[in-house]
Amino acid sequence: MSEAEHSDGGFVPSVVRGDAHRRGAPSRTLGVLYALIVVTAGALSGWLWHAITTLPTYLTSDDGSVQITERALGRVFSADAIYVILGLLVGVGLGLAAWQFFRRLGWPVAVIALAGGLSAGTVCWLIGLMQGPRNFAARVAAAVPGEEVPVDFALHTPSAIFVWALGAIIPVMLYANLSREPGPPIPRSRPRKISEAGAQ
Repeated sequence: MSEAEHSDGGFVPSVVRGDAHRRGAPSRTLGVLYALIVVTAGALSGWLWHAITTLPTYLTSDDGSVQITERALGRVFSADAIYVILGLLVGVGLGLAAWQFFRRLGWPVAVIALAGGLSAGTVCWLIGLMQGPRNFAARVAAAVPGEEVPVDFALHTPSAIFVWALGAIIPVMLYANLSREPGPPIPRSRPRKISEAGAQ
């Protein structure tokens, strides 16, 4: 068995260092794979978020003003609601993946799940905004009378992104509690019997 000299003058078997290197390689591979899953999930969610959201529209009049019905006004926050629902579903899936990949790391798996949920939510947000529409004022100014102009595609409640982190941490916490091993039983102390001679 060959040995390599350590920086403090000792010797570390090269076989031990080789085993540590082999153990670190799968961890890096899983990290890259999880990052790809997070980005892909966020991008697909952003496309789906934009596809199923129906934006309310304003109707332009002859004098250049715009009007909106009460029914359409109630759909202004529909984008936020759909974003939250997607965040819970996708977040739970990312939490399950984080637990399957990194459960051997211990408590860092919770941090990885939170980071994955927040990252996917950010990607979803950006993809949705990139598809538009944007610049509502400019579109209204260029609209002809009688044309319906949809509102900007936007997330009106930025704090909704934390729902993605919540969804990701839920399965991690559940699995961590269910897989926790019970501690060793506490031995019971036997009561001492008082001898008849000592009791007299």
